[in-house]
Amino acid sequence: MASSSSDMGDNLDALTCSVCLAVYEEPVGLPCGHSFCRVCIETYWERKEEDTACVCPNCREVFAHKPKLKKNVTIAYLMENIVNVKKGGTGGTESRCEVCNGEAARRCVPCEILCCVKHLKPHQQKGHKLVDPGVKIEELRCTKHGKPILLYCKDDESLMCVTCMGGEHEDHKVVSVEIAHSELKGVLAAKYPHVSQSMESVASQLQQVQEEKEQTENSSRDAEHSLEEKRRLVCQFVNESVDPMKSEINKRKMEKLSLLGKQREKLKQQMASLRQGKSTMDTALQKLEAVSFLQVCFIRPTMTVVSVVLANEHMDPVNSTEGPVEHPEKVDLDQNNLRRLYVRSPSLDPNSAHRRIKISRDLRMATRTRTENQYPEHPDRFDVHEQVVSCDCFSSGRHYWEVDVGSGLWWGIGICLNSMSRKGLACGLGGNPESWCLCKCNNKFFTLHNNRCTSLSIPGFLNGLGSSWIARRES
Repeated sequence: MASSSSDMGDNLDALTCSVCLAVYEEPVGLPCGHSFCRVCIETYWERKEEDTACVCPNCREVFAHKPKLKKNVTIAYLMENIVNVKKGGTGGTESRCEVCNGEAARRCVPCEILCCVKHLKPHQQKGHKLVDPGVKIEELRCTKHGKPILLYCKDDESLMCVTCMGGEHEDHKVVSVEIAHSELKGVLAAKYPHVSQSMESVASQLQQVQEEKEQTENSSRDAEHSLEEKRRLVCQFVNESVDPMKSEINKRKMEKLSLLGKQREKLKQQMASLRQGKSTMDTALQKLEAVSFLQVCFIRPTMTVVSVVLANEHMDPVNSTEGPVEHPEKVDLDQNNLRRLYVRSPSLDPNSAHRRIKISRDLRMATRTRTENQYPEHPDRFDVHEQVVSCDCFSSGRHYWEVDVGSGLWWGIGICLNSMSRKGLACGLGGNPESWCLCKCNNKFFTLHNNRCTSLSIPGFLNGLGSSWIARRES
């Protein structure tokens, strides 16, 4: 393999530009297949007198338009490798002729000297073996016998001298170095096109990988920009939404505080009325004479009973007939006295409300809806009739309620025992022995108990009811 440097020198002579007659510098290829130095071909076209076309300096093919010059990666790769190997062989040291100190051209192996072109002729005439100046003589001698390497053993694939023939290589197939060089050179020459094709394929793959890399970087960069834009829009949306939401929260807070304030004032008024009623009762109980006491507390022994929706426990209603009744234990006071003495403010029971009944947050108002509300299952919930009862119950004493019925064309307000069923058709208010109901239907009023209906005559427009009820405990 000591002649590889010489072969590479021959390859360098072949890899020359036909314009500048020097080795390629930045080789580029034309569509016709020929390659030139980039500067050489561009200068060649600029110096031509014809303006209309570009011509290949080798095959004279004419191109209607100036072709796009692409780097010939195969030649560039070979040039780089060959030049690097040659530089490695010389070791980077200066080679001088040992006769005249001029630049050495070759090394004579038998004489072991470097010679310039002038002093090389006698060695050529004598048939001495000449090699590149960078080749060391030690590399051309057998390491065992110190004699010149002239033979090549094909069996061991090793170089040897003549003395080695009598040893372990005696029966091996041995040829001269020149023959082995020629044969191996032919093998390499046969493989050279495949290597070139492989290099072109790898170069194409490298180009594809580079393009995919750039595409990936661009795609990633675009995705990051898109995400940043989305983040900006989200932040902008949040910033624009926070203030209206805060305003809405403050508005609801003020509405709630206003409602609570009204309830507080109402409760204060009720407390004041209760205090006044208690004071009146204290006066009646402690200071009034018999006649005065009877004049204040028992004016008439009759009253009309109006029922409201209320859950009752152990209740025995005094009146279950239609119209007014008389009872010696009833006190018929005016509306203000009833509010002051017996007013109640029941809360509606959400667990009893039918799914089409919506209960307000303060549990004071019931509204019928067209769609069913998502209430959980409960044994106290009405499943057929659209009804709701209150959480309050009583078993004795006098009780008074006021109910705002609005301008509805149909409604029913009543009172029931706690034992009344909540499931099925028989649980309608007034439709069983355990409940009583006052109803309105198309501006007509009637009472209902145990499925018995009694018409009522109520003049004028009615949008509110006041109901007083007296109950006693079962004996």
